[in-house]
Amino acid sequence: MSGKTNKTEKKEAPSAGPSATVLFVQGLFLAGCGIYGSASRDWDPKVMHSAYAGVGCAITLIACALATISGSYKLYMIGVHLALLLQTLFVLVFGMQTYKSSTDPVKTDRLPLFVVMLIGSIVGLASMVALKPKKKKES
Repeated sequence: MSGKTNKTEKKEAPSAGPSATVLFVQGLFLAGCGIYGSASRDWDPKVMHSAYAGVGCAITLIACALATISGSYKLYMIGVHLALLLQTLFVLVFGMQTYKSSTDPVKTDRLPLFVVMLIGSIVGLASMVALKPKKKKES
């Protein structure tokens, strides 16, 4: 043998507990915010999209969290990287919504909710970046 590693050996998924926890918490947070947004308007059919979007965000983040803790290296990688993409998307969307609601007098009542969702999304993304396992340097 020439000392090369065997390509057929399975890679072990890193410990994903902290990342999964961030995704579960952020998902529940966004679901709570979305449900609050609809409830604060007496469940008016015109604002139910707030609850649907919040729960949809939660489902996608929790699915990513489950993939990260599956024990499979491939699912771990898919879960972590898909979550990072989704979290980036959430930051962009809630940033846009915050800007729109701050400049449109009709939407200013939603500004505090969008600011909270934006801050929560930024914290979630920053936490995932901080917790994402780094590649080991080869010596």
